[in-house]
Amino acid sequence: AAMILPRSGLGHKHGIVLGNLVGLIDSDYQGQLMVSAWNRGSTTFRLEPMERLAQLVIVPVLQVELKVVAEFESSTRGTGGFGSTGRG
Repeated sequence: AAMILPRSGLGHKHGIVLGNLVGLIDSDYQGQLMVSAWNRGSTTFRLEPMERLAQLVIVPVLQVELKVVAEFESSTRGTGGFGSTGRG
């Protein structure tokens, strides 16, 4: 599998972001890759030939086996709700 990620300099300096922010590519995909971009800046930006717009990051694919259970064992994990981590 792979991810298409934006180059941080284009977003920071020119307001250029990827159309879907992050592109996730399935590990078995074999077609052409395309990248859409959005200019959030206030000035025109021209992408020149061979200029880098995004970066491709290859990520490993883990094959896991899931165990089906009738109910989960009792635990205190998750009882604090959103924003509760990091509090002493």
